[in-house]
Amino acid sequence: MKETKRFAFPGAVTLVSAAVLATFSGGAAADSAADARIRELEKKLERSMQMIETLQTKVQTLEAGKAAGPAAAPANAEQAAKIDALEKQVAQLGSGISNRSTLDSGVPLHGFMEVGARRSGENNPTYGRGNKGFQIGGVDLYLTPQFGNNVRALLELFFEVDNAGDVNVDLERAQLGYVFNDALTVWGGRFHTPYGYWNTAFHHGSQIQTSILRPRFLDFEDRGGILPAHTTGTWGTGTFNLASAKLGYDVYAGNAARIRLGGNPTGSLNMEMSGNSGNRTQAGFNLWATPRALSALRVGVHGLSGTIRDDATTNATATRLNMYGGYATFIDDNWEILAEYYRFSNRDLSGGSGSHRSTAWYAQAGYNIGQWTPYARYEQTSLSQADNYFALQENGRSYKRGVVGLRYDLNPTSALKLELNRTRKQQLGLGVPDDSFGEAHVQFAVRF
Repeated sequence: MKETKRFAFPGAVTLVSAAVLATFSGGAAADSAADARIRELEKKLERSMQMIETLQTKVQTLEAGKAAGPAAAPANAEQAAKIDALEKQVAQLGSGISNRSTLDSGVPLHGFMEVGARRSGENNPTYGRGNKGFQIGGVDLYLTPQFGNNVRALLELFFEVDNAGDVNVDLERAQLGYVFNDALTVWGGRFHTPYGYWNTAFHHGSQIQTSILRPRFLDFEDRGGILPAHTTGTWGTGTFNLASAKLGYDVYAGNAARIRLGGNPTGSLNMEMSGNSGNRTQAGFNLWATPRALSALRVGVHGLSGTIRDDATTNATATRLNMYGGYATFIDDNWEILAEYYRFSNRDLSGGSGSHRSTAWYAQAGYNIGQWTPYARYEQTSLSQADNYFALQENGRSYKRGVVGLRYDLNPTSALKLELNRTRKQQLGLGVPDDSFGEAHVQFAVRF
């Protein structure tokens, strides 16, 4: 029989059981005291059982109790049977606690932190002046509590400093999931919307991504991203291993986003974590494949659709967001090559202006040389301003950006980065030229 892992509680129970045996060894004269002791043990067992939600039954005799020393036979067969049953139940109780203690190693806590400096040459009437000086990039904490072999959980809190210097706390992810097998895991809650590659591969701690900045159009909603980077709803994901390739998929549905016309930040997407009054939803998919002959390569297609409204109390606009596209990545011991393409065919549901087409894409390449990784990226959007979805967003204007950078890994958990970029933003209004400016970023990023 498989040996049950011992710990302090069964040892204490052994002593109690030995005392019980000794009590009853005195013969018939001690019957009343034995009965009282049995009742006391029964009450303790009942209280202990109420405190435990799940009891893993493993029958084990208390050999240590028997080895404590020779004892006279119990007063009668009935008492002996009752004591033996109690000892087995207490042993089972201890075994269940031992197993649960092994599974529950506490709540694993992980996190990221960045500090750095920035100098921006931006200065225009639309976006104002760019920030300069030292800055706290943010502190990201995420917890992955354990609930056995199948139940998963992820909770992520992000402490960030906004452009005004105030500290904000965001609940970035709060998701519970159940793993059926490799082909299906179902999540519920708030999660990173699984379109493309970047949005689920790299989250709020920038130590794991090569660059300092994300592609601007893929930034988080409160940082000016033009896509719903988070979804509150349900998400199914899984992989299949075939002879020639590994296939993966994501399908998801949740609350549709809303465009803020006021509040902070104005012109950003509100992901409606508490639901929305119109029961509007967004849904999407992501399909990818990795060939066995070239395991560093991944190619995929993705799509997203939903009804997006603004928060005006009267004459609110509504747009049917329709996004589709594809992506490819190649990541091995030296190369990191990422490219994603997004095409929009949005339809005006409130003003009758019809459909509007827009595009967004980026390509990034980096090459690892020991602890050094030089990299470069180009990103570009062409966003129709006749489309309310983009026109109402603060950063919903076309832009082009070139990025070059250098990353130095001090060790596997910390990195120094230097990044330069040149950005050209579309300006609106008669006679207003596009805004072109440069930026320099330095960052020290760690994870734990």
